[in-house]
Amino acid sequence: MARRDTAARRYAEAAFELARDAGSFDDWERDLATLAGALDDAELRRLLEHPAVAYGDKERVLRQVVRGVGEQPLNLVLLMVRRGRPGAIGPMVERFGELVRRERGIALAEVRTALPLEDEQRADVVRRLHELTGDEIQINEVVDEALIGGIAVRIGDRLYDASVRSRLERLRARLTAV
Repeated sequence: MARRDTAARRYAEAAFELARDAGSFDDWERDLATLAGALDDAELRRLLEHPAVAYGDKERVLRQVVRGVGEQPLNLVLLMVRRGRPGAIGPMVERFGELVRRERGIALAEVRTALPLEDEQRADVVRRLHELTGDEIQINEVVDEALIGGIAVRIGDRLYDASVRSRLERLRARLTAV
């Protein structure tokens, strides 16, 4: 797993440099998302990962399945397939997105709530997180009924936990320590 993460990071950084040099972050993001989406198909993924299938056949099939993407992103993914790293393509696309967001001053916040947020609540969360971090905030909402209530937010390696579950756990820890 660590080897896949290292490979994904290296390829993402190379793609980021190419996209930055060309001023084409949006195109690269779109094309890599399209390629990663194609790999969500289990049959295509099995074909690309199968060692007995010739690389030429893998390339031909991928080019037929995915049309309308730039040559550089496609060649990057094909290079990863040729080098036996198709499992690192998804993590590479995620890492590329992180690098682009950082370049643009955007922080991705995973927001966990027990119930879906309403529009006004969502806007308030984004505003408060912007005030806290100074970054433009893009949120990924996750409904987690185990939280009972409240909110838990992860931005990078920072966790802001104001959930009812965590408050109850802290209270239980204090009571059992007495």
